[in-house]
Amino acid sequence: MDWRLYSTNAKEIGTLYLVFAIFAGMIATGFSVLIRLELSSPGVQFLQGDHQLFNVIITAHGLLMLFFMVMPALIGGFGNYFLPIHIGAPDMAFPRLNNISFWLLPPSLILLLLSALVENGAGTGWTIYPPLSGIQSHSGGSVDLAIFSLHLTGISSLLGAINFITTVLNMRTNGMSLHKLSLFVWSIFVTAILLLLALPVLAGKFILPALNPAICWKLFYLINLNETQSAGNLLDLNLLRILRDYTPELICCNILPFTKVKRNKIIHYKDLFNLKFSSYLTGLIEGNGSIIVPQTERSAKGIINYPSIQIVFHLKDLPLALMIQTKIKNGSIARKKGVNAYILTINNYDGLILLTSLINGNMRTPKIYSLYNLIDWLNFKFEEINIFKKPLNNSTLDSNSWLSGFIEAKGHFSVKTTFNSKYSKVECKFELNQRQNDHNDRNNLSFLEFIANFLLSSVKAVKVDKPKPEYRVRTTNLKGNLVLENYLNTFTLFGSKYLDSKDWIKVLDRFKSDQFKHKLNIEEIILIKSCMNDHRTIFTWDHLNKFYNLD
Repeated sequence: MDWRLYSTNAKEIGTLYLVFAIFAGMIATGFSVLIRLELSSPGVQFLQGDHQLFNVIITAHGLLMLFFMVMPALIGGFGNYFLPIHIGAPDMAFPRLNNISFWLLPPSLILLLLSALVENGAGTGWTIYPPLSGIQSHSGGSVDLAIFSLHLTGISSLLGAINFITTVLNMRTNGMSLHKLSLFVWSIFVTAILLLLALPVLAGKFILPALNPAICWKLFYLINLNETQSAGNLLDLNLLRILRDYTPELICCNILPFTKVKRNKIIHYKDLFNLKFSSYLTGLIEGNGSIIVPQTERSAKGIINYPSIQIVFHLKDLPLALMIQTKIKNGSIARKKGVNAYILTINNYDGLILLTSLINGNMRTPKIYSLYNLIDWLNFKFEEINIFKKPLNNSTLDSNSWLSGFIEAKGHFSVKTTFNSKYSKVECKFELNQRQNDHNDRNNLSFLEFIANFLLSSVKAVKVDKPKPEYRVRTTNLKGNLVLENYLNTFTLFGSKYLDSKDWIKVLDRFKSDQFKHKLNIEEIILIKSCMNDHRTIFTWDHLNKFYNLD
C-alpha cells in the first residue's frame, strides 16, 4: 500500500493512472451499453420513457470517457511512463506534485457518480451547457456535484500539465535539444500547453452555473454557526443547494432563529396588493399553495424551523413557475418526489416580505389565517416594519385576476361526448373542486359559493363517503360558460390551462346562437377533445410574453 499511496516514482504513478482509466472506462462502458440498448429499437425500451434518466446516462458516459478514461490513460498513464525515458530524465520535475495530480482523480470520480444519483441527476450533456445546467432545468445539487467533480479533474490536469512542461524544458539529457525530441514528447508537450491555456477558461465557464449568477459576497457576514443557519442546517447536505436555490439574487443564510434579526440594511415594506400580478398570485397560492409558519424555534432534532410560502405546479407548468420565480426574484424550484409536480418555495426574508405585500388584501379563503400568522412572525422579527392585517377581499370577482390564478391551480375545462345508437351528446363544462375543510379544519363553502354565484351555478358536495369530502362548482348552462369566457378574455390564464381554455372556447363557440350541428361538428369536437388536458402533447408558451409585470 505504501507505494500505491505515497509513491513519487513516475512509472508507478503512470501505472496507477492506467489502472484508474481502465476502471473508469468499465463504468463508462456500462453507461454506453444502456444507451445502445435504449436506442437498439424505435420507441421506449428499457428506461420506461424517462428522458431525464437518458440524459443523465449520456452525461455520465461522456464525462467518464473523456475526463476519467482518455485523458488519464493517454496523458497521465503513457506520459508518466514514457516521457522521462524519451528525454533521458530520471523522473518528473515535481514528483510529489505528480502524486497529488493522480489522487485528485478518485474523489472527483466519486463526485461525478454521485451527481447521477442526487435528485434527478445531472442531465446536461458532457458540456454542462446552459440553460440545461441552470436552475430552470436542474434546481437541485446534481449539477453542482458534476461541476465540483470537473473542477477537481481540471486541477489535476493543470498540475500535471505544469509538471510535463517543466520536465521537458529543464530535465532533458545533455545534448538533447528541442529539435531532437521525439514526436511523442512533442505531443505531450503541446497538449500540456493547451491544457494550461484552456483549463482556466473551462473552469470559469463551469463555475458560472454554480454561482447562479450572483453569489451575494456582501451577505457572507451572515454565515455564523452560532447565530444563523441556511434553509435547514449548514452542516446538512442541503448546503450543496445553496448555490442554486435563489436566482437571480442569491439570498443565502437569511433564515435565522426566532430572535430579533440584526441586519445592516433597513427592511422596507411597500404595499403592492393593487397590481394585477398580486391578485393573480394570490389566487394561485390559495388554490394550490401553502403558507407555513413554524410553531417552535427548533425541531426535535435541533434543526431550525423557518417559515415559507410554497406554490405547487404540475410538471407541464414549469415555464409558468419559472416566469413567476423570475418576476419575484426569489425562491427555489424543486421536483416533488412521487408526484408529478414542481414546488416553488420562498423562504428567505426578502421573498417572504415581498409576497406578503403582494397577497395581503387579496385573500378570499380561510388561508388568510395562515397569512396572519406569517405577518405576526415578520412583525416580531423586524422592528422597523409593522404590517397591517387586511381583511378578506369581498370585491366582485370580475374586478381583478384572483379567479384566473385560482383556476390556474384548481380549474378544469372539460368536453364530454356521449354516443349511443339513438343520439349523440356533447357537454362543455368547467368545474372547480376543493376540499370541504382545509388542514386547519376551516370550511371552504363561503368563498366557493361566491364563485358559484358568479358563474350562475351552485356548490355541490361530492365524495361525501370519502375521508376527505369535497365541494364542486360546475357550470351547468351556456350563460355560466359565457360569463367565464368573458372573464378569461379580460384576465387571461398563463399556464397549460390557457391552451385548454382556448380549445374549450372553440367548442363553446359551436353552442352560441344555436350553431351546433351534431353531424357536421361532432368529429371536430372529438379531435379538439383528444388534445385537451392530460392528452395534450404539444405546448406553446407564446402567451407568457403578456405575463403581468411586477415593477
